[in-house]
Amino acid sequence: MAKIPEKVVEEVVGEVSQRMGDPTYAQLAIGSFAQAHPDAGRFITAHLDELGGGEGVMHAVFHAEVLNECFRRHHGRSLSPIGFEVLDMASQGDPSEKLGRIQPALASYIASNVELPVMQRLLALVAVAMDEMS
Repeated sequence: MAKIPEKVVEEVVGEVSQRMGDPTYAQLAIGSFAQAHPDAGRFITAHLDELGGGEGVMHAVFHAEVLNECFRRHHGRSLSPIGFEVLDMASQGDPSEKLGRIQPALASYIASNVELPVMQRLLALVAVAMDEMS
């Protein structure tokens, strides 16, 4: 599983920033992730209270789609759907520490763009699962 270069993450984030001018883009990104990875979407939604409600879940899923796009761009293909089994495996140990080792550019993206510690941990866990699927 190859590490995603910082350059790929920067390109994806730059494109996402430009697309945010379209008011429907965030909704499309959230829907795209939920459709491609329904179990991961359910897993994030299960943390509704910890994330501060529906808006927190939407922010988390949006960031998960940015991470998903980084993998898609780097590997030139979409990932297979992330199942609960892979999410469970990714939850073993400290997902943030693990992500820092296996995908440092993605760990840096999460640390720089997500303030809420519980959301950072969930996104790290999802990214570790994505790495497993890549």
